[in-house]
Amino acid sequence: MPEWLQTIIDNVIVVKTTRITFLLLFAILARWLVHKLINRAVEQAIRRPVKSRAAEILEDASGLPAQRRAQRLRALGSLGTSIVTVVILIITAVAVLSELGFNVTTLVAGTSVVAAAIAFGTQSIVKDLVSGVFLLLEDEFGVGDYVDMQLASGTVEDIGLRVTQLRADDGTVWYVRNGEVLRLANYSKGGPKRPPTTFQHLNVHLMEPDPPAESDQDTKAPATD
Repeated sequence: MPEWLQTIIDNVIVVKTTRITFLLLFAILARWLVHKLINRAVEQAIRRPVKSRAAEILEDASGLPAQRRAQRLRALGSLGTSIVTVVILIITAVAVLSELGFNVTTLVAGTSVVAAAIAFGTQSIVKDLVSGVFLLLEDEFGVGDYVDMQLASGTVEDIGLRVTQLRADDGTVWYVRNGEVLRLANYSKGGPKRPPTTFQHLNVHLMEPDPPAESDQDTKAPATD
């Protein structure tokens, strides 16, 4: 092989390797920076005091304690960091493949069938994640609430983006997928802390009946001779 050709090949390899290394380092740095910003914003939102008395009254009336608010914000922050990670990963993969000389457009078109199959197989997971986000945003229940989800009932111990953990009265731990929660009853919001049981203690006052009135004949004294 001529020396000049070997020099060109070596230069191309060095340039491409340098560019790919730069892309990977940039992706790692971008992911770290965005995650740090999201986590800092979440922690600041958790520590942020209530600005007005009216907002404090509304927060107390809604039954949203600091623990529930913190858990909801952290879960949403976790969702945000996950989305950022996926986006950065896709962009980096496309850029690296382009540097290696692949036709990205053709590659994407060729993998469309595989992508459709993966999307079809993970649609239940996506449904659970989306339902979990709406459960957190709408604050339908929180940690410590006693809920009945038809599939299971008990005290909420943990709310994740995909699964909610309940503990029944007998100690059984139930894991309910958020996408399967179609209707639920929250007994800790504006009602009793527990569902009604079979045997209820009724507040019944028993009253003794009045004694029967004595007739006139019974009240008359016996005649004396």
